[in-house]
Amino acid sequence: MRRLRRRGFTLIELLVVIAIIAVLIGLLLPAVQKVREAAARMSCQNNLKQITLAAMNFESANNALPPGGLVSPNSPKSPWEPAGDGGPWTGNLAFLLPYIEQNNVYAQLDPQLFVFGTTVPAWIYTGTPVSSDGNSTGNYNKVCNAVIKAYLCPSDDAQSAAVTDGIWSAYFWWSPALGWSGDYIYNTPGFGAELGMANYVPNGGDTLDAPASLNGASVAGAFNASCVGPFTKNSKTKLTAITDGTSNTLAYGETLAGYAPGAVDSAGKAHARDLKLSWMGSMSAWANGGVPSDRNSSAWAYSSKHAGVVQFSMCDGSVRGLQKGIEYISGQTPSGGPAWRNFQAMSGMRDGQVIDSSLF
Repeated sequence: MRRLRRRGFTLIELLVVIAIIAVLIGLLLPAVQKVREAAARMSCQNNLKQITLAAMNFESANNALPPGGLVSPNSPKSPWEPAGDGGPWTGNLAFLLPYIEQNNVYAQLDPQLFVFGTTVPAWIYTGTPVSSDGNSTGNYNKVCNAVIKAYLCPSDDAQSAAVTDGIWSAYFWWSPALGWSGDYIYNTPGFGAELGMANYVPNGGDTLDAPASLNGASVAGAFNASCVGPFTKNSKTKLTAITDGTSNTLAYGETLAGYAPGAVDSAGKAHARDLKLSWMGSMSAWANGGVPSDRNSSAWAYSSKHAGVVQFSMCDGSVRGLQKGIEYISGQTPSGGPAWRNFQAMSGMRDGQVIDSSLF
């Protein structure tokens, strides 16, 4: 009788099988990552759409869109800003809370923070100073620590990522004394990073309310005062005032709001500052910064972690992705180059220039 032998895998066969599995995993992981990013991008699109629809509902209820940010000449002087710009620095997204099913958060905020000409101080400098760095930051209402999912892009880690410097409490506004400005609080242990973050800012347009230089390059005369956006400091814009058409005018865009720690931008300039944006301080962003390919080139530029694009909503609620790389380039004509100038025109609501977004 023959004895049957059970034959097993040889070492070489086992290694071949392992190698094949490794190759399959290597092929599968990028596909999984692409699917994950596609889902995150769709979720981000939905956030922008919901924010814009909330702004429209606000306009229906109040006969005007919410302001790009609230700054009262009657607010007390802050520790860091001059009289007339001391507060309350209420961000645009805070006005939208009741319209995105966050009325419980809105109801816990001081109603005076939403009153034009209010006499209350900056929301971040109220109460007994509690920050350990001596910058006079007060015991602000801790409801501002609420995490609002609709205000966060899933591709970014704004809420959980560490921050080395601070959090924007007013990003950005036009100050007669300081020019184009903003304010941020230091991140100290147990204070600052707990704030609810955001990745979306309203479009303030391209106006003369901007510095004479951008990223170290002179841009004097490059700005067009007619390219005012629908959301500016203390604005009360009606949808009917958007004469370029709601489908042709930017409403909200994405931002990462700062530099990566130790990042070096495309010009070789190193940046140590790392900032994040609070939804309570999400004020108007300006189109002057463009949509650079290098997210670290400017704290005030539109930016995202999506591959190749930054997403924007239009004033009709539609959402479009614009390619990165829309930057001011010194010496190009028209001012900054055609793409940069066209982007400025898209930010304007009554400049008479209708730009096809497919150009981007």
